[in-house]
Amino acid sequence: MEHLAKIISELRATLPKRNDYARRTVELLATQGKTYSKQQVYNILTGRYHNADVAEAFISVVETEKKRVAALEARATKVTAA
Repeated sequence: MEHLAKIISELRATLPKRNDYARRTVELLATQGKTYSKQQVYNILTGRYHNADVAEAFISVVETEKKRVAALEARATKVTAA
């Protein structure tokens, strides 16, 4: 579980200082029928507590966001090259 905390910490370091990843993680967990408050998720993301469900949801949220940003960058590059 501690290795997950390290991975989450490294992922969080790559994100902008102000973001809504905790909220999006809560929303993703809610779609899975799991109830967590934003504060609970934040405490897990900062390493205060450990929870595999939250870690998995957070990693999914980050993956989705990175794919979205990469697609947006590709579109922007395509438009500026035209």
